[in-house]
Amino acid sequence: MTAFEHRGIVEGFYGPPWSHEDRLWWIERLGAWGMNRYVYAPKDEPLHRARWREPYPEDDLRRFAELVDAGARHGVEVGFALSPGLSIRYAEREDRRALCAKFRTFRELGSGFLSLALDDVPFEPVHAEDRRAFPSLAAAQTELTHEVRAAIGDDCTLWLVPTDYLGVRTSEYLEELGATLAPEVEVGWTGRTVLSPTIEAGEARARAEVLRRPLLLWDNTPVADGPMRRMLHLGPYRGRSPAIAEHASGILLNPMQHARASAVTIRTAARFLEDPAGYEPERAFAEATRELGAGAADAFALFAEGHRFSPIEPDQRDLALEEGLAAARTAVHSGGDPKPALEDLRAAVGARVGVAAALRSGLSDRRLESEISAWIDAHARESRCMAAALDCVDTLVESASAKDRVFAFFGLESKLSREPIPAEASYGPRRVLYPQLDDLRDDTMALAPAEPTLIRDRCLSDEFVAFAEELALEKLATPERTAAKAAGAPRRQRPGPPR
Repeated sequence: MTAFEHRGIVEGFYGPPWSHEDRLWWIERLGAWGMNRYVYAPKDEPLHRARWREPYPEDDLRRFAELVDAGARHGVEVGFALSPGLSIRYAEREDRRALCAKFRTFRELGSGFLSLALDDVPFEPVHAEDRRAFPSLAAAQTELTHEVRAAIGDDCTLWLVPTDYLGVRTSEYLEELGATLAPEVEVGWTGRTVLSPTIEAGEARARAEVLRRPLLLWDNTPVADGPMRRMLHLGPYRGRSPAIAEHASGILLNPMQHARASAVTIRTAARFLEDPAGYEPERAFAEATRELGAGAADAFALFAEGHRFSPIEPDQRDLALEEGLAAARTAVHSGGDPKPALEDLRAAVGARVGVAAALRSGLSDRRLESEISAWIDAHARESRCMAAALDCVDTLVESASAKDRVFAFFGLESKLSREPIPAEASYGPRRVLYPQLDDLRDDTMALAPAEPTLIRDRCLSDEFVAFAEELALEKLATPERTAAKAAGAPRRQRPGPPR
């Protein structure tokens, strides 16, 4: 028996929605991996959110029916969400009727899992008639939820994504929802912040107690939308306590707009959902990169190592290279023979320089190759810069000729000037904003103080270059300057212009 009733994904990111082909691909994979839920909820699909009142055209309904049928074949319940919260008039009969009719259309297609998503909307009723009709936002949303539930029938699961969907503090809104919402309605939660680095059992228990029901986690990983778009989150699923199964009915992960690339994290999450207590993240990660990197598995594993950086793994840029660089730094400055450490590091960097060509020529999943193409280029660029930095270091360490050292330093800077810095992040970001909020209320919205938010200067390639540049400045300094630095004397300044 599995620990969680609901195990799957919610296509709930901002940005270009997935293609129909990718959704069919995902439903098949979810079934093969023992997962059982796929929920259609792309934020920027107009008829899901901005134009929710409008019915879906026949072509869309035909495709939705294909998804439901595919789910039935693969043991995956295909669900649909609507997100009317930006414009709905809770007191307006026509709005409620339009919403219920649209939900009934999904039921007629055979879907047994539907979601009313009221997230990322104002915390107070926007319309004057709603403020007159309801004493609170929770009261308005509870009445709407119950009307939707009556329209779709008791044999369909209804998942409410509430306006207050994160954090560990309670609120009048949450307490009212917990007290008045029908107990059969599932309620979503993302953890203590938007992209929770960890989710602890105590946190889940506290929110479940307020809501008076088990939680259905909307887990925002490996999502990379909004200001995170330059990131490619390819690390394993981790940081979730096995004991959250005691307080949660399930976990639905929110993937990236890159459908195939998202499979790395979600493949590992399938292992966690299958056996939370026995889950081994690194073993699952190795399995995932082998499966998804078919045709170039070794190269894809190295590529994924350079893209593990995320709120879940904010210190992971490529562990083998990080350790090799630290060893090389120590060896160069210890007074011993640095050659073995530098040779080991050069071999590791050389393997990564060859990753791009291997992926371009060998990766079996060409849609995956297309999705990650810009990051393949970025990874190649950063790997070349690391290799160039090590070329410079080798000359600085091995050559007794000052001229050779100067030319090696100048050569490095020349190579770097010909390598444009990519927008996409590989080996960690130069700059990224993660929207880590721990309070969503309009008047008290705030960033979570302990979570990774604005992250700067974390690209490992830059650290390789800095190592070479610092060593060059040290090796090429004049004896006078070196002595002054050792004595702590200030640098001599050029005389200013005559007064």
